[in-house]
Amino acid sequence: MDLTLSNAELVRNARALRPLLRANAEESAKNRRLAQESAAAVRSAGFLQGLVPRRCGGREIDIQTYCEICEELARGDSAAGWLAMVANSSASLMGLMPDKTRDDVFGSDPRAVVIGQWAPTGKATAVEGGWMLTGKWPWASGCFEAQWSFVGSAVLDASGALIDVRLALVPTSELKIEDTWHVAGMAGTGSNTFVGKDIFVPEHRTMLISEMLSGFSRSDHSDEPLYRAPLITALPLGICSAAVGMAEAAFDFTLENLERGKPIVTSLYTDARQSPSYQLNLADARGLIDSARLHTMRAASDIDRSVSDGTSMTDLERARVRLDAAVAQKRVREAVDLLLNIGGASVFMLSNPVQRIWRDMETCTRHAYINGDIGREIYARALLKLDQVSAGF
Repeated sequence: MDLTLSNAELVRNARALRPLLRANAEESAKNRRLAQESAAAVRSAGFLQGLVPRRCGGREIDIQTYCEICEELARGDSAAGWLAMVANSSASLMGLMPDKTRDDVFGSDPRAVVIGQWAPTGKATAVEGGWMLTGKWPWASGCFEAQWSFVGSAVLDASGALIDVRLALVPTSELKIEDTWHVAGMAGTGSNTFVGKDIFVPEHRTMLISEMLSGFSRSDHSDEPLYRAPLITALPLGICSAAVGMAEAAFDFTLENLERGKPIVTSLYTDARQSPSYQLNLADARGLIDSARLHTMRAASDIDRSVSDGTSMTDLERARVRLDAAVAQKRVREAVDLLLNIGGASVFMLSNPVQRIWRDMETCTRHAYINGDIGREIYARALLKLDQVSAGF
């Protein structure tokens, strides 16, 4: 990545990729992985290393820029925006790791791509110098593009109850890809299942989720304030931004179709643009998308401000980030629903890209990290000063 570029220039470069990504989006969905031309372009431009520490060749961009990049790429292809979200989210954890770990990953390849499957679906057995891993890790978005992956294993107490999750950083060359990604939406993300058996991981390439939630860091550097941000709160905003990008893409296609001046069947309108009902749906969809972006960027700005000021966010501030994500998640779905009203039944022709975006949106916005109902619960409980339902928010 060109370290001389400003954050604004990075976002403009992401925007400039939209035509290429858009042209390849159907190929991504059909092949159930990001089109190779698109993947190469996104990686070579450095968009998968935005949250990588500068010392490792990354940019340490702020959360707002991270969100803007995810949005711009998703506006071209949902899968590209999702890959940027996953890779940057996972790479940000490198800011909590010691130099020895960073050198393992980026020493020979500053453009190495890191992804992660944090669910504790593996088993880790303590051995001399580290851990022996065996397991299956589904939802491995970007598995075809990644060189490393954080995989989760359960930490149990004496009674067998889950008390923590251990993340272990594993070269993807030591994992097999099981073809399990057969889905209605977000097909292009290639989120298959990693399978591994008896993989040794040295201690310096592991961390506990509880450490991340508590703010503990193994980094050898105190001058990287970005990684003192509440990452578990910040990183899901990339999902919201990718969803905003998808909604923008649906709006783009809808507007292009309207501008052709087609009639509304069974009505007196020979040009759909003249219909007040279509005008209102279009205006309302525009407002909903803008609302989703405003909520997402307010949350990102709050986090960036805390990093810049060197202060810790309060529980109420972090809970409001979850509310902003919940609002954004709901608004983009509502917006696309209105755009479907404008497009009519023809939107659901497989040749129409809006139906693909609709399927992607319905899948993407149901990700657990932006669960709208839980997000609203979290904020309400913070307002009422009740115990929280989600660790670390």
